[in-house]
Amino acid sequence: MDVVHLTVCWDRAGDELIGVFSPHAVAWLRRQMTGYSELLEWRYTKYVTDDPTAEAIGVPLASAADEYPPLVAALREIIPDDEPEPVRLWWEPDVVRFLYAGTQVVLDSLPETGGVVVLRQRHEIEAWQAAVPNMRVVFAVAAGIWPVPAGTESHRHTMPRTDPGRFGQDRDLTEWLRRVVDSLTEIAEPASTPSTD
Repeated sequence: MDVVHLTVCWDRAGDELIGVFSPHAVAWLRRQMTGYSELLEWRYTKYVTDDPTAEAIGVPLASAADEYPPLVAALREIIPDDEPEPVRLWWEPDVVRFLYAGTQVVLDSLPETGGVVVLRQRHEIEAWQAAVPNMRVVFAVAAGIWPVPAGTESHRHTMPRTDPGRFGQDRDLTEWLRRVVDSLTEIAEPASTPSTD
């Protein structure tokens, strides 16, 4: 995608937030979000249910930390790396379910054609604010824009090969994803009213 297509304009119309993207940007965002959603779904299928704790609480649990560098980086954004591994593994399925649900809301809000996104409810805004930045981490690490997380270097071979000729474009896309969420957050926050003291 060309830098000229990396624009977004969010505005408020009553209680709705309206994002105007180029159709190319929406199509790219849909492809990336779909891939991210599939990655989260893949990770969820790796959880175990035959563990005594999983059986007792009725929820699948992670039995081992993931090793795929982009996903490790994304999970470290939410689950503190300084927590003991058993705690991280306990939290991970909830985080993955939360992020996966967010990807579905984002995908549902993206138009099939055109470039206008309409967010009508607070949970849609929150889904964008959670899923897009986390997808950005996965994209940036997978594209080689950001380094792989410490401790995952030996698993770099599991990632797609990076194309050095795309570095500038992928760097611009990584920055654009940040701007998408920053501008959404800015317009989504209620305007502060001056004090009348």
